[in-house]
Amino acid sequence: MQKRPKKKLIEFGWDVPSPEFVRDHIRGMETRPFDGLIFRTKEYNHAFDTRPWTEAVFKPDMEALAAIKWGLFTDNFLTLYAANNWKMNWFDDAQWRVIEANMRLFSKAAKAGKCVGICFDNEPYGDDPWVFTDRFPGKSFDEVSAKVRARGAQFMRALESSMPEAKVLHFFQLSYYGDTTEETHNYRKEPRPDLLNEPDPARRNEQLSTRWLALFEPFFIGMLEAAGPDVTFIDGNEFAYYYDSPDDFFRHYHQMKMSALTLVPEPLRRKHFERVQAGNAVYYDILAADKWGHSFNKFVPSNFMTMDERLRYLEHNVYWSLFTTDEYVWFYSENMNWWKAVAAPGKEYGPQIDVPAGIGEAVVSARTKIKHGQPLGFDVTEPVARGWKKVDEAYRAQARSPLSS
Repeated sequence: MQKRPKKKLIEFGWDVPSPEFVRDHIRGMETRPFDGLIFRTKEYNHAFDTRPWTEAVFKPDMEALAAIKWGLFTDNFLTLYAANNWKMNWFDDAQWRVIEANMRLFSKAAKAGKCVGICFDNEPYGDDPWVFTDRFPGKSFDEVSAKVRARGAQFMRALESSMPEAKVLHFFQLSYYGDTTEETHNYRKEPRPDLLNEPDPARRNEQLSTRWLALFEPFFIGMLEAAGPDVTFIDGNEFAYYYDSPDDFFRHYHQMKMSALTLVPEPLRRKHFERVQAGNAVYYDILAADKWGHSFNKFVPSNFMTMDERLRYLEHNVYWSLFTTDEYVWFYSENMNWWKAVAAPGKEYGPQIDVPAGIGEAVVSARTKIKHGQPLGFDVTEPVARGWKKVDEAYRAQARSPLSS
């Protein structure tokens, strides 16, 4: 009988390190409660960069990657970003020959670093390559989608060129398009006539064409179609940032594994089912932080909890994320730095808040319970409900404030 994959927790945040930092500090980094991390090369890390990369410009990163002596961190991913800062054109063959060559070099780099895979962060932090509306005069969504799907296949073949067994992690995949599936959403208290209840390709394309990330769907289909027999895809389920009950995790697992198949061409559905893992995310700043970096964070339940309640909330989400993942959970933070304590003097970077007391212990507690098949032992229903009530009151108070008008 085959064993299921071990549940793994990997780190990613605004403290994302370079290969050089990892090379120099890996023993200290591995004291943190993770199985690996998502890290990035210094400059050449954008998927749609139309500048030709060369072995020479990549050499410092390549050498640092090859010199990392991994130990406890067994599952590590090298990052690619999606912003279209160099004005990539889906229909420009010359540009795509450059991109293909770049991705072959990137594949060599990830292989040199003994990474298990590549994290393709498909949220564009810059010019958006996935927008359809008003970008393609004279071309239909079907025409553009067909070209983007072909580029996704070209991209995938290059990406796996040195890593035929690569794991490709996206922070969200087809489950992002939940309102374009045939889900009846019976769990909702009220019917939603705007949701698609029966497969209808024409209506589905109409919905997709106006969406943020409209063109990621055909691009991913192309990647899936071209992927070799040993490639694994991971839907990182960024929506899990906001979950506060086990039901949230179980429901979206179904969305990732089954409902998403509506967006997959029928000949590829078995491949999607077999190759795409359901993942999860944990967002420290929403669950447990007491230093808020974004204004919206005052409108989350944890802002109205005690620190002990926040720690239990964090443990709760780490536990249920691991419970319901096929293999991977990624732990995201913006306002703290897991690696600050191990950095050499003068080499600090990123957030300067060290890991607050209790955070590491909460993560370890959840992981230990999962490892030994133990129940979590508590729920967070009462503090979460109380927190949401306070959030509603805060919204109402802001709406009444003269400064809000």
